[in-house]
Amino acid sequence: MSPTFFATDDGDVILRAGLEPDSKHDFRVHKLILSLASPLFKDMFTLPQPPDQTLSEEHQLPVVDIPEPPEVVDAILRLIYPGVEPQRTFSLSTLTTLLSAADKYNIASINPALKDALKISCGLLPFKVYTLACRFGFSEEAREAAKVGNTQSVTSGCFDEEVRHISSTDVFRWVRFVQDREREGRSKIGESLAWWAMYSLADCDHGEIGKDFYYRLERAVEKAFVENPCVSSKDLFAILDKVPDPPLGCAPDSESAEYHIEGPALDAFNCPVRPMSIRRKLAKLADKLSALNCRMLDETFGKGNA
Repeated sequence: MSPTFFATDDGDVILRAGLEPDSKHDFRVHKLILSLASPLFKDMFTLPQPPDQTLSEEHQLPVVDIPEPPEVVDAILRLIYPGVEPQRTFSLSTLTTLLSAADKYNIASINPALKDALKISCGLLPFKVYTLACRFGFSEEAREAAKVGNTQSVTSGCFDEEVRHISSTDVFRWVRFVQDREREGRSKIGESLAWWAMYSLADCDHGEIGKDFYYRLERAVEKAFVENPCVSSKDLFAILDKVPDPPLGCAPDSESAEYHIEGPALDAFNCPVRPMSIRRKLAKLADKLSALNCRMLDETFGKGNA
């Protein structure tokens, strides 16, 4: 056997993986391990074997032909055998075949590892992960994929095969969620930046200059949120490096600090275009967008485990 594939020296059955003759590979494994992992294999091994059953030429052991590619069978064996370091990450195409095989052979014990692999892939192709999670009944992973997905996650024609395996309800739920979240997010950004700047700048010397700055900042924040619905305060702070600098903040007046803390007047350093005022507002906005995302996820997909 190839050293790149999992192998045992004392196995009592051969799994012959692959469809094409030149790509088949024999895995010498144990009936007991397969039976413990899969009820289907357990039932297969308890049935009387026909007298003309195929035997391997090299080891004279019974042979079970399975259509899955050798690399997929290898990954499954590493996941079900005790004391063997399993593979942790997979390409999405391999992961799709793994999930199909786990479902076909009812190997439930490897589902936690496959769910973890799905979560790792969420940021790459969230809609693909979503379709796989829906297809195999992984509600938490479907929720995680939707959390980071956006309207650009679905490219026409790219996911036809995946969509065939899920219901129209699941597709509609995704589309409605990402569209509604984007609309509400834009509204929340407008409330936090445009409206706030409009009313705050009424008591500020910057007037139209400040409004123009906040208009450009609002557009940049919208773009960041649409591209990444899990945008953080750190991400929003980075936007300030791309948006042209605002004018210098208003000079503080001559009143004491105690007056501005205890009195009715605004903080002298609370000019809307002062750097700390902007950062403070962006930090609060990031929290609002995060809360919005979580609330809408709960409403659409149910409450998560976290």
